[in-house]
Amino acid sequence: MIRVYVLDDEKLVRRGIIGLIDWEKYGMEVVGDSGSSEEALAFLREKGADILFSDLEMPGLSGIPFLQEARRRFPRLQIVVLTMHQEFGLIQQALRIGILDYITKAQIEEENVTPFMMGVRKRYLETERHYLRQERKIETETVYVWELPDYAQAQDAARELVSQGTAHELLNEVSFLFSGTVGFDRLKRMAGRFDTERSALLEISQIRDVPYDRLENVLQSEGKQRLFEDRKPGCYCYAYSYPELQRERESSAKEEVMRLSLEMAFMARDDCYERGMERIKSAVLSAEERIAVFYHFNLHWSEFSGKDISRYFQETAHFLWWYQWREWFDEVRGRVLRSVEGTDTELAAMEEIHKAMNYIREHMDKDITLEELLRFTGMSKSHFSRKFKKITGKTFVTYLNDIRIESAKKYLLETKQPIYWIARQVGYGDEKYFRRIFRERIGDNPKQFRENNQK
Repeated sequence: MIRVYVLDDEKLVRRGIIGLIDWEKYGMEVVGDSGSSEEALAFLREKGADILFSDLEMPGLSGIPFLQEARRRFPRLQIVVLTMHQEFGLIQQALRIGILDYITKAQIEEENVTPFMMGVRKRYLETERHYLRQERKIETETVYVWELPDYAQAQDAARELVSQGTAHELLNEVSFLFSGTVGFDRLKRMAGRFDTERSALLEISQIRDVPYDRLENVLQSEGKQRLFEDRKPGCYCYAYSYPELQRERESSAKEEVMRLSLEMAFMARDDCYERGMERIKSAVLSAEERIAVFYHFNLHWSEFSGKDISRYFQETAHFLWWYQWREWFDEVRGRVLRSVEGTDTELAAMEEIHKAMNYIREHMDKDITLEELLRFTGMSKSHFSRKFKKITGKTFVTYLNDIRIESAKKYLLETKQPIYWIARQVGYGDEKYFRRIFRERIGDNPKQFRENNQK
């Protein structure tokens, strides 16, 4: 248990703080409390504590001088500052001293302090592990790392490890480290009883004399990327050598991924597609960045793929590994290629029509003419009109108006801008004409549509 001491000069406030927080839920227990800094320092000297929850303003030694004195006497003591208001000047000074975090007393009275307390716990454990591992090195040639998907499962795993007497230690809040002397088959059976789709059991060889902190850093960077790339369905055990994980590899930037995935050659030619997919796979992106970048790919090709872009986030929300994204990319590409006959002539025409469609989206607020698009694509009027209708299922004028009306609907629902402003943004200089076209396509005028669809 993490031992907590609470310091506040108002007894009722102190009692409230102790009573309102479910300390055991966060692996903590309150070992003492008082209303003066002198009492607190005496307790810490005699009995000790791991985290001090401390008010800033108290009789006697208080504020920043007290925090400095507490850190000087007890370097391993972590501090959470309790404040009545957001006292930004004092808080900034306290953060420079090295406090763990701060919270207002009003926030503690709110129903859910779990994210804050889980953050405090996580930072405390990270800091404590740093102290313990400053000079420690791994003593075996091989280690095993069991990575769980979340704190709740890690807690369940910890209880099972203890009950079975399996020697282990925490590498971080959701990862366990085992020496090479622990039986791998035993660990594999145990890991198999947990969420194997989101967890992983790693064997790291050639690791002797590597500092613990360095191993953790490598696993959080290159190790995480390698696992993302190598993961296969139904397989949760992977083996790497430490030098292999350390080896720097070429990776792609977010901008390169975006450019590659929007090129016609990437979509149309097998060799370009495979090379591009290797570059996209190696891109070092967070899960959030990956979803955002690939959304643009989905949107860019949606006219050909026929995929409902409104379902994109629901469709990809559970993706964790590259193989899931690869299957999704292959599906989009297959849909695009089936929308054309596949000959070089057809693909070239598709590329020009695609350019025209993107040009329309980007310039819908301007007065776009068919002649302008013919100059832009270098196609004859009859050839352009025939191919445009085949690919989009619409004439140029119908497509342009549909794009404008769909954009107008978004403006109506997501902004409070007046109708005349929205009309101009989507390319209708005449508000009356915009209202007429909108009503013809939607059934309501813009005002009625906004009123009927307000959440």
